[in-house]
Amino acid sequence: MYKSQKGFTLVELVVVIVLLGILGVTALGKFQDLSGDASDAANSGVAAEISSAAAINYATEIVNGSGVAMTAANDDCLEASLQGLFQSDTFPAGHDSAIGNGNVCAAAGDTYTCTISDTRGLGVAATATVICTGP
Repeated sequence: MYKSQKGFTLVELVVVIVLLGILGVTALGKFQDLSGDASDAANSGVAAEISSAAAINYATEIVNGSGVAMTAANDDCLEASLQGLFQSDTFPAGHDSAIGNGNVCAAAGDTYTCTISDTRGLGVAATATVICTGP
């Protein structure tokens, strides 16, 4: 009687290792630039948070007059001016804001834009729209 051998030959193992290596190298390209994508998403998230908070603030001001004052000034897009819109009264760490275009509040309901970017310079900057609560 013949004994049956169990297991893989050396050639089979080498072929499997080579195939796994090829798959690993092709998949690596998809995961190399994740930090830029994460920064883009974070910038967009902070900008959306500011825009939403400004809309809620404007509605609060219209309904009961207790919103945060967002009026015309040269520094309306600075963190100190925008932090009142956040529940924690703190601008998100790791992000900067810069003055956009149309930064004028002639009347309540006017809007201006602020550019939100990552302090490390990664990713694409996002734009937040702030609604004025007064002149």
